[in-house]
Amino acid sequence: NTGYIFQFIILPKTFFLNFLAETSEVFVPRCPNIPLAERIDCFPDAGASKQKCEARGCCWGPLDERNVPWCYFSTNHGYTVESVKQPSPHVMEAHLKRMASPSLFGADIQELALHAEMQSDNRLRFKIYDAHRQRFEVPHEHVSSLNSHPSSPISDTMEIRHKPFGITVRRRENKKVLFDTTMGPLVFSDQYLQLSAKLGSDNIYGLGEHVHRHYRHDIKWRTWPIFTRDAFPNGVTLQPAPAVTYRTIGGVLDFYVLFGDTPEQVVQEFLELIGRPVLPPYWSLGFQLSRWDYGSLSEVKTTVERNRAIDLPYDIQYTDIDYMEDKKDFTYDKVKFSELPQFADYLHEKGQRYILILDPAIATSKRVGNTSYESYDRGTQKNAWVTESDGKTPLLGEVWPGETVFPDYTSQNCIDWWVDEYERFYKEIKHDALWIVSHILLCKRNTCVH
Repeated sequence: NTGYIFQFIILPKTFFLNFLAETSEVFVPRCPNIPLAERIDCFPDAGASKQKCEARGCCWGPLDERNVPWCYFSTNHGYTVESVKQPSPHVMEAHLKRMASPSLFGADIQELALHAEMQSDNRLRFKIYDAHRQRFEVPHEHVSSLNSHPSSPISDTMEIRHKPFGITVRRRENKKVLFDTTMGPLVFSDQYLQLSAKLGSDNIYGLGEHVHRHYRHDIKWRTWPIFTRDAFPNGVTLQPAPAVTYRTIGGVLDFYVLFGDTPEQVVQEFLELIGRPVLPPYWSLGFQLSRWDYGSLSEVKTTVERNRAIDLPYDIQYTDIDYMEDKKDFTYDKVKFSELPQFADYLHEKGQRYILILDPAIATSKRVGNTSYESYDRGTQKNAWVTESDGKTPLLGEVWPGETVFPDYTSQNCIDWWVDEYERFYKEIKHDALWIVSHILLCKRNTCVH
């Protein structure tokens, strides 16, 4: 690790001493008798050994059981609290400084800031971030901040340990500890963040991105990797303490703790935070029918009539991309699907609904008769496409209609173009909902394939 010199010294017992080049101090890991269930893994990556573990300033304790970490954190890793401020009874702020210790992966951030606030009587938020540099944070445009005046101060719910830094969250009513990060050190480097917390119960639920045998989680050293839509890849480890460890490779640490006496109350608090979900239309819960390549609208209608004749209770009929002209978005085949503008009304007569597909890979070729493909032309004028690294040249790919460009939905120009095209198309082809298909692309140099 850059900046550190490692050296073995033989004493009556073998110790591994780490000399910190910057301060000339000798780092000696403190390794008290930590219960096995409370060991915090100091070597989550592969290839742990005694030498590699001690190079990180951690404790080495091999066992017969492989699930329990053999390399675990010493008690003198982490951060210390340099100062604490309380601008109001409901807000607490602290400045943290990293303790002199070896690094796991390098580029540790030396000074951090903590901001904690009671956002309501039943919601605590705390965020840990770089004190001097802005880092990526998941946009919270739909999540409200402190907008009420809780009846109790934050000190009734949260307390800070100074050395090493830790947070303890308790129930206000009976002081039961719910979330206690003092069991392990905070790690906060440029591309590796870790926070562990002892929990008040082993009744742990959630992490729905995986197939679980039971709703209640197994806490026997289970790790669940998670790749979320709007955050860095991360993982969650559960252990028998009971405890949880969060790991991620970027961003900040931003937590909400929701208090409730029942699971239902906790869900209610969660919905107060993020807003209530959209209630789906009743008909969308019914049976739905779709297939590729009906060939023509007359064949679609034949299918509908056949199912109506046997009283099959299905609510929704789809058409796949074969309704389009040469598989081009915002078009329809005016020969094989000439009556498509009236198809929704035909279904509505019997209480059924119509959903059509859009496949957002926009063809660069002309339309039938060598006429202009106006959706592509308008998108090009709007600079709506994903580009190469120069920020100008559209990235070309190969999808259903042939050579294509790809809408860049992170661009407001693209959003405006998409909304305009969709409104134009809806006026032409009436329908009840939209099926949008995404694609996985393999890109090499200037070429992408579907």
